[in-house]
Amino acid sequence: MFFLKNRYVYTLCITILSTLGSSCTQASENKCQSDNVTKALNCISKDNNSLRKKLEDNGNLKTKDFKKWKDDTFAKCEVRLNYSLGDGAALTREYCYNDEYKNRLKYLNQPIRNIKVSSKVKNDDGFYVTVLPYNSNDHINCIMSKEKNSCNKINLIDSSKLIKVYSFISASYGDSVVFDRTRSGVLLIASPSSDESGDLEINLTSVNSLGIIKNITLDASKNVLINRNYEILYIEKGKIKKINLNDKGDFVK
Repeated sequence: MFFLKNRYVYTLCITILSTLGSSCTQASENKCQSDNVTKALNCISKDNNSLRKKLEDNGNLKTKDFKKWKDDTFAKCEVRLNYSLGDGAALTREYCYNDEYKNRLKYLNQPIRNIKVSSKVKNDDGFYVTVLPYNSNDHINCIMSKEKNSCNKINLIDSSKLIKVYSFISASYGDSVVFDRTRSGVLLIASPSSDESGDLEINLTSVNSLGIIKNITLDASKNVLINRNYEILYIEKGKIKKINLNDKGDFVK
């Protein structure tokens, strides 16, 4: 059975961008995607300045929940970051704010307010799904320290219960999270484990509509991120790496 021997603290080097419907938002996201951390940081910082202006123009400062939103955003994007790590941490912060600003704009532009997406939705197999975007840092912190903020962002599933339904999951894996199926019917599961030296890993398992199983293992210290498009991102040697999950359940680099 999986067992966490060491307590590691990992710092995000990139935060998942929310996928919004407008072509303007999509253009902004594409514009700032870069393998160079410094270039991406400069671009996303400029975009954030523009988004703050748009929030003001949409009456954000006058909303009743503005203070709560501001405090929650600060806690999410500032408190847990280690800025001694330089541009990588700064990029994390700016992507975090970018995501929050865009979600806020979308909320402010809704004709009907106070619409919440339930975080307690079960899949066809009876497991609560974790709503994307996913951050492996939250996953590990929830298991190791039962950190409230981290555990609120995922629906942790006991590995012993998961294996009873998904027999292909290794008994050496720790408590996992299950995501909602993709439009093509691919099931994706993220499970932590440790290698022989005790280093933490994130195992991603996909099952397509034909029942074909695929698996990849990533170093958890690189912080595995999955956005709403089921794109898997991580930092390696200062560059942003991306793996796509295609309609057949393949992990394509």
